[in-house]
Amino acid sequence: MTLCNNKNLQKFLDDAVFQGFLTNKAAKSGINHSTGFLFSQENSFFANNLESKDVAVDLGTGGGLPGLVLCCLTDCFWIFVDRSKRKCSFLSTAITELNLQNRVEVLECSAEELGNSSYRGKVKLVTARGFAAPAITAECAAPLLNGEGLFVVSEPPYGMAVESENRWPQAGLSLLGLKQKDYWHTGVAGYRSFFPEKRCPDDYPRRFKRISEKPLF
Repeated sequence: MTLCNNKNLQKFLDDAVFQGFLTNKAAKSGINHSTGFLFSQENSFFANNLESKDVAVDLGTGGGLPGLVLCCLTDCFWIFVDRSKRKCSFLSTAITELNLQNRVEVLECSAEELGNSSYRGKVKLVTARGFAAPAITAECAAPLLNGEGLFVVSEPPYGMAVESENRWPQAGLSLLGLKQKDYWHTGVAGYRSFFPEKRCPDDYPRRFKRISEKPLF
C-alpha cells in the first residue's frame, strides 16, 4: 500500500525547497500544478486509462515535479530521469518512504540517453516541467513515445505566454514526427500536449551538446 497523500507529498516538496531543488513558490503550487498535466477535461480519458503495463517518463524530475505527484495519481510505471546524483538520491528516498518502489525507477542519466535505450518507442506518456527550451525538450521526448503515446509540457504563465507557432512550430515538430494535440489552462497553469503523427526518425535524439547548440527550431 502506498503512502501517497497531499500531506506526505508536500513534506517532500518542502524538503526539495530546503535542498535547493525547488523554489518555495513551485513547492506551494506543486501538487495542483502537477495534477493539471493530466487531470483536465482534455486529458481525463487518457489519464484514467493508463494501466500498470504502461510506462511514463518524467524528464528532469529534479525536486519531484510533476513526476512524484503524477505517480501517486496514476496506475502506470514511472521513470524519473535526472542527471544530478543529489536529486536522484532525494527522489529515491521519497519513493521509498512513499512505498512506491515497485512503480518507479530513478535513472541518473541525460534524457537523450534514454531515447537511445531499450525504452525507445515503448513509452505511453512523457512529461516535462521547466526541463529545457521547447526544441530540446521535444527532441528528448519524441523518440520515447509509442504509437499511442502523449507528450505533455507546462507552458509559461499568463502574461508570459508566447504564440504557439513561435515556441512549438509545426515544421520543427514534424522533423521529430510530432504534432500538437491540445492546449489548456487550469487557472493555475497552462499546458500543451503532442502526439506522434509518425515514428521519430533514428537520427534523433542527437547528443545533448549538439541538441543545445543546433536546436531543430
